[in-house]
Amino acid sequence: METGRMALGKIGEDIAAAFLERRGVVVVDRNVRVGRDEIDLLVSVDGRRVAVEVKTARHEQDRPEENFDHLKEQRVRRAAGAVGATRVDLITVVLDASGARVRWLSDVG
Repeated sequence: METGRMALGKIGEDIAAAFLERRGVVVVDRNVRVGRDEIDLLVSVDGRRVAVEVKTARHEQDRPEENFDHLKEQRVRRAAGAVGATRVDLITVVLDASGARVRWLSDVG
């Protein structure tokens, strides 16, 4: 992954974590590695462990949710199961001149 994309992903994860925390969600860990798989954010929602995948884009028309394909979903679900997460959520972050727009999609897949 090129450096610019890595920085964009880190910014998106930071925004997603802050977004969740403002809603009372506890961020338990970040960038959790399980073998070759990774969970962007491991959180606690109402006492339930949830794996959160974060997808970030610079423009709405880039449709960051489309980057959460079937293969990525399988990998996140496998990692989630290994750490006791009961569901997988997706957060999309779009960064453009007007700021950041965040969407939280619960229990995807």
